[in-house]
Order: sequence, then structure tokens, then C-alpha cells
Amino acid sequence: MPSLSWYKPALARCMKAGYSRGDFVQDLFAGLLVGVVALPLSMGLAIASGCKPEQGLFTAIIGGLVVSLLGGSRVQIAGPAGAFVGLCAGGVNQFGYEGLAFAGLMAGALMVLMGANRLGRAISFIPIPVVIGFTTGIAVIIASTQLAPSLGIVEPATPFAFFHERIHFLWMHVQEINPAAVGICAATAAIIVITRKLSPRAPGALIALILVGTATWVLDLRVETILQSRFHGIPSSLPMPHLPSLGLHDGYTVSDVLRRLMDLSSLALGIALLASIESLLSAVVADGLAGDRHDSNTELVGQGMANLLSPLFGGLPVSGVIARTSTNIRAGARTPVAGIVHALTVVTAILFAAPLVGHAPLAALAGVLLVVCWSMAELRHWPYILKAGRSDAFLLPLAFTLTVFLDLRYAVVIGVLLGMLFFVKRMADMTQLEQRVPDHGTSIHLRAPEGVEVFEINGPFFFGAATLIRDLDHQLSRKPRAMILRLRHVPFIDATAAYALRELLGSCRARGTLFMMCELGRVPRADLERHGLAGLIGAGGIHEHLADAFNAVPAAGEDPFPS
Repeated sequence: MPSLSWYKPALARCMKAGYSRGDFVQDLFAGLLVGVVALPLSMGLAIASGCKPEQGLFTAIIGGLVVSLLGGSRVQIAGPAGAFVGLCAGGVNQFGYEGLAFAGLMAGALMVLMGANRLGRAISFIPIPVVIGFTTGIAVIIASTQLAPSLGIVEPATPFAFFHERIHFLWMHVQEINPAAVGICAATAAIIVITRKLSPRAPGALIALILVGTATWVLDLRVETILQSRFHGIPSSLPMPHLPSLGLHDGYTVSDVLRRLMDLSSLALGIALLASIESLLSAVVADGLAGDRHDSNTELVGQGMANLLSPLFGGLPVSGVIARTSTNIRAGARTPVAGIVHALTVVTAILFAAPLVGHAPLAALAGVLLVVCWSMAELRHWPYILKAGRSDAFLLPLAFTLTVFLDLRYAVVIGVLLGMLFFVKRMADMTQLEQRVPDHGTSIHLRAPEGVEVFEINGPFFFGAATLIRDLDHQLSRKPRAMILRLRHVPFIDATAAYALRELLGSCRARGTLFMMCELGRVPRADLERHGLAGLIGAGGIHEHLADAFNAVPAAGEDPFPS
């Protein structure tokens, strides 16, 4: 049985270090504040995802509890995230909620396996231009889902899967714009912005929702509320856990189940990748604000367990959320107890304030999410990345465009693959093959006998640079007495480069040319030994090679290969 010594939940670490009354007071205040902040956000994100508002609240409860109990970050707050809106809306549109929920279960299991196999740091390999590109794209997608309620236009029950479909729908129904809804949305956004400037700790979204909701009721404005919409309010109790179905008809076979699982696998992989990226990015931000250091593998396990449990209670995909985590830290949270209090606050709201929450105007929730979209768009980073040029300036708009007009999963996969290809090209361009010609009284690079070809490789010698060796045959004179390859600045040699060296050896033997390599470091020497090329590695440096092979000792005091 594998050891679990690496698994160290932040809550257990905090309790072991000592938990005082002062810590509890700070966590209690922070948890209450984040809980009331999470109420409108959770409902709005669920509606934007094509689900019921209470499903966002259930997600906040499960995410808050499970990640705080089992995760690896001291102050992380988990729940529904804006990053999932596009994926969830597409999943609900294609498979229904039950299909989305089952994909969430699969994603949770995958995240637990990723954490157990110590893959937490691998998420950091995704290029920042790709992350910012799809984050901005997600913000645009969320904003597009909120344009209809912000304008008072009633949307169909089935969510639109694509950005252009939403815009086309709005254009066809522009005559249905409700000025009252527009005013409510604008007032909500204005109150949030003003509240943030006056008191950053205050729950601006909840204050705006209360003020605007009260004004809507007093003035009897004709706008959709949660109660009067297709949602018909929110329940005042928690659901009993149940396993989501695959949505198959009666009489299904094993092949039907396997086919359905294959259909859901792409959605599950997208949820797992996005939840991992979003959660670990949030944890990194939290480390910087709180002066702590999270355990990425433990955090992945905690997030995976939350995604395993959330669908059982009718919830959505769970991840760490930067906005609520930042609010938690600014409010003075010290341990994961604040996240637990945040979840209990949402539970209390469902149990005792469900009828009041049902009167919230949908246009007000749209205003809340539009402010969130502006904050998460990361527009301030665009000028710097675009000015950087090269691959970064290409990856950023590509990831954005793919996210908005195609699918987030394509944006991540294509962005990462292209990022890797650009990296390989840049590394290959850094690797240089230089020819050191014999001294014939002109530009002196080395002093060596006639018939000696000396080349030096500088940089990583891998598959991207292996063509340098394959092209070397064309650079050799017809029948050189010997060829020496100097590798003093090569950090490693991979299998493709070793194969190219073996081909060069065969070509040299066919010419009757002696082929040697010298001045290898420990790592490239070991690489060649694994590929059976140890016999080509000569002892000593270039001086000894020239002397031993050709009995050509350099003149006293002279260095034939100046550094």
C-alpha cells in the first residue's frame, strides 16, 4: 500500500500548530463575510450555467466544507466558479444536468488520482498567456449569458451553447428590452463599485441585492425575480444525496454505458483540468496575500473530493475561487475554519431566508456577475504580453478566441500544445553548432593538423536540435582524417540526439574517418552510456584528443581552443 505521508491537509496542520480563541474570532468574522458574498455569486453563476440558483448554493456548501477540511491551502475558499460557466452550459445543453453531474464525478476521481500521483506542480506548466487568454474569454462568455437578464429579455429554458447564438438571440429580441431591468442592473453594478471604494471589506454584492430588491418591491417594478421566473424560488432545505444517472433509456446494454462514458469523458477531462488550474492559481494568489505556502497535491485531492461529493447533492463543479479567497484573506482569515463558517453561513441562508432570497431580481444578479466579469477579465495584463511579441503575443489572442467562439477545452489543449512547440523551437534555436577550422594563417580559431574537422555544440542537445548533426555530413570535407565533437556546453542528450550521433558515426566509418567526442559533463556522459555510445567518449580534453589521435601536440604555452 502506498504511503500517505505526503498528504497533509491544511486544517490538520493548523490545529497541530495550535488554535487560539483569537484565531477563531478572526475566522468567524471572515467566514460570515465570505458567506454573504457567496450567496448572490453562487446563484448567479448557477443561472448563467443553465442550472437552478439553489444548485449554486449547494455547490458553495459542499465546496466550502470539503475543501476546507481536506485541502492543502490555509485560506482557500471553494465553490462554483465563473470559469465553469461555458463548460457547464455546454454540458447541460448536450447531456442535461444528470450528464453534467456524472462528468463531475469522473472529474473528481481524476483530480484525486492526479493529486495522489503528485501531479500538482504539472499544472504550472501551462503558459500564462494561455491562462489569461481563456480567463478573459470566460469573462466574455459569462457577460454574454447575463446580457439578456440585464436587459429584461426572457431567455428560453434551454441555455445556448455558443457565444454567437446568444448574440443572435438578443439581436432578434431587441424590441423586448425592459428599461426597468436595465436600471436595476446598472444600479446594482454602481452600488457594488461604490461600496468597494468606500469599504473594501463590505459585502457590496449583498448590499446591492438588498437595496435593489427592496426598491423593486416598493416601486412594484415589472421585472423577473427568482420566484417569478422559471426557477420558482429556491428550496428551504438541503437535498438528500443521490447518485446521478447516465440518462440512458430502459433496456440499455453494457455497450450503451461505455458509449455514454466515452461521450462524457471529454467534458470530465475539461472540468478536471479547469478545476485544477483554477484552484491552484487561486492557492498561489492566496499564498502571496497570506504569506503562506500551500501543498498543491493535497489541494488537488481536496478539490477532487469536493467534485466527487458536489454532484451527489445536486451541485455543480467545484474549484478554488480567487475573488472569494481574496475577500477571505482581507477579512482576516487565519485557518480553514473560515471556509467551514462560510459554508455554514450559506446553509443558514437556505434554511431561514429562502423566501426572501426568492425575491431577488434576475437583473440584479446579472449586475453582480457583470462586475465579476470585469474583475476577472485580466485586461491589465494584455498590453504587456502583446508587447512581448513572439509566441506569447500569438497564444494570448488565440486562447481567447478559441474560448469564446469554440470551446474552453480546445483553448487549453491547443494553447498548451502550441506553447510546447514554441518552447521547443526557441530551445532548438538556442542550440548552435560551430565549426572550428584549422589555422592556415587567416582567422585563427584553433591550431590543428590538416584533415581534422572539429565541431562544438552549445546548448541542449535534444530532438529539436538533432537536425544539426544530420546536416553535419554535408559540412564535412570529402575524407577528413578525423572528426572531433566538443560537447563541453551541452547539459543533456536525449534519445533522438543520440540516434543522430549513431547515424553520424556510421557515416564517418563509411568515409574511413575517426569520430570522437570529448569534454562531456556528468549528465550527457550518462545519457550516451545509456544509449551504448560510451566507446566514443575519449578521456581528457581536446588537447589530448589531438595529441593521441594525430600525434599533434600543441606548441608550448598555446591553447589551440581558447575559451
